[in-house]
Amino acid sequence: MAENGILKIGKVTDFQCHMLEHQLGAYTDCNHGQGLAVLHPVLYRHMLPEAAPQFARLAVEVWGIDPAGKNEQALANAFVDALAAFIKEIGLPTTFAEMKIPVDTDYKAIAESTILTGGCAKKFTADELYNVLLECRAPQ
Repeated sequence: MAENGILKIGKVTDFQCHMLEHQLGAYTDCNHGQGLAVLHPVLYRHMLPEAAPQFARLAVEVWGIDPAGKNEQALANAFVDALAAFIKEIGLPTTFAEMKIPVDTDYKAIAESTILTGGCAKKFTADELYNVLLECRAPQ
């Protein structure tokens, strides 16, 4: 039911990470779920200024992070940190290098061919998505 559109009627939704990963998969033939695991924390860090209220709520409601003594920004960061730690804990890749995506992959072409969605807390540009892809290549 989640992907048939009925639950989305009348709502603004966002699939920017999926759109980016679809293009990554088209260029590299990588596994969609693994690509999403690598992309989501990095993309979310780029969204933090615009998505802090939502991410702070997710920190508390989903990850059970105690909000005492934490401002919205700290909680938002804690959400992304918790998600990244969970991805690592369950054994999913955290970089494109772990996925064996070739070093010479044309990330610029991937970013420029990605459909830009409007439902996200942040409307990304192709240049911003290119930077997300570059950050996903290997540990910072």
